[in-house]
Amino acid sequence: MTIGIDGMASGLDTGAIIDGLVAIQRNQQVLLKQKSSVASSIVTALQALNSRVASLATAGEKVAAPASWAVTKASSSSDAVTVSAAPNAKPGVVELRVDRLASGQVSLVDPAALTGPFTITVGGTDHEVAPSSPHIDDVVAAINDARGTTGVSATKLRTGTDGDGNAVYGLQLTGATGSGGAFSLTAGGQDVAATTLAQAGDAEVTLWPSAGGSHRLTSTTNTFDGLLDGVDLTVSTVSADPVRVTVATDPAAQVALADELVGNVSIVLSEIASRTRTTTSTDAAGNTVVSGGVFSGDSAIRFLTSDIQSAVTRPVDGRSPSSVGISLDRYGAISLDKAAFTKALTEDPEGATAMIQAIAGRVAEVAERASSSAEGTITRKITSQESVVKDLGSQVAKWDQRLDARRAQLVAQFSAMEVRLSQLQSTQSWLTNQIAGLTASSQQ
Repeated sequence: MTIGIDGMASGLDTGAIIDGLVAIQRNQQVLLKQKSSVASSIVTALQALNSRVASLATAGEKVAAPASWAVTKASSSSDAVTVSAAPNAKPGVVELRVDRLASGQVSLVDPAALTGPFTITVGGTDHEVAPSSPHIDDVVAAINDARGTTGVSATKLRTGTDGDGNAVYGLQLTGATGSGGAFSLTAGGQDVAATTLAQAGDAEVTLWPSAGGSHRLTSTTNTFDGLLDGVDLTVSTVSADPVRVTVATDPAAQVALADELVGNVSIVLSEIASRTRTTTSTDAAGNTVVSGGVFSGDSAIRFLTSDIQSAVTRPVDGRSPSSVGISLDRYGAISLDKAAFTKALTEDPEGATAMIQAIAGRVAEVAERASSSAEGTITRKITSQESVVKDLGSQVAKWDQRLDARRAQLVAQFSAMEVRLSQLQSTQSWLTNQIAGLTASSQQ
């Protein structure tokens, strides 16, 4: 390590001089760091844009798929029937009358008849139940523990008061809904007497009663799965009047699809515009400084913007997208007039959906070409800029080494100068003393 002798002989602030000389050379490194910062910001901006363009490609593929437009909405003419429709439910209509709701068997049993092991028989299958004690609470617990296999649950039901004023309880058993849930009990090989409070039965509906239909459907629950393609019905009230269930194309969902596409396009174009826009500021000297965005002057980004706008607004089979409510304003923003698109769907549903599907396909193609992880134009720009950042980082690191070496060299040079100057000063002092001595001798 070189030891500096800071101004010992010269009286100069050699440390400050060295710092100044090194700072002059460091300006080159500062410029490199600024370039690296700019390149890094470009990488960040491109990555954010690439993510949004990739989302646009996904949205375009979704909207272009015919299956996405097969959206339906189910409705019922009465609260007695509720409808649950899958996204791919097919349009259709059915009329039905609710004749009966599903019910489970409810029986009241004397707990004294179940003081030991007993059998619950459901659908011809025997299930052995062994309470831990004859106490009614333990009998209830044992029955409920077996509920997963028997479908029968138990609870205490207060049935009166004994002579001492104590509550008397019966054992109420409830089976699963549907005729198949009916049950019986035996203990010690004998049938257990039970009072049936409710019979087990299936839900039943009659299809097209107003047309004289006699076809009846039953269900062990109050839900009829797949009565229409992709549609489940749940009945809640017996209804003498026919109930009409309708499954039809859902225009609101189709409008939402078109709006999803236009919304994703707008996000991408807004992202590009915000990072291209110039800004005006004032520097420390009061001068006006105009700065361009990170995408300003980038031809690839400019072409991407043009391609997206063209994909959305270019005619389809000679028809302008404005006919279904899609427009481009003077600022380059894309918008969808939902009322106009709804009207187009009403007047020509096939033509309107075909128009949006074609536009979505073109948008997906442009977006995929730009954001593809293998050969996307934005992906390649990101890779190129990352190489620039890496190279600039390497140059900055080399400048650190170069500046350290330069500082060491300057410290050595100034230290040598101070040592030499100190030696000269010592020689001067000796000569001065010698001359003074000679002068004194000659004057004697």
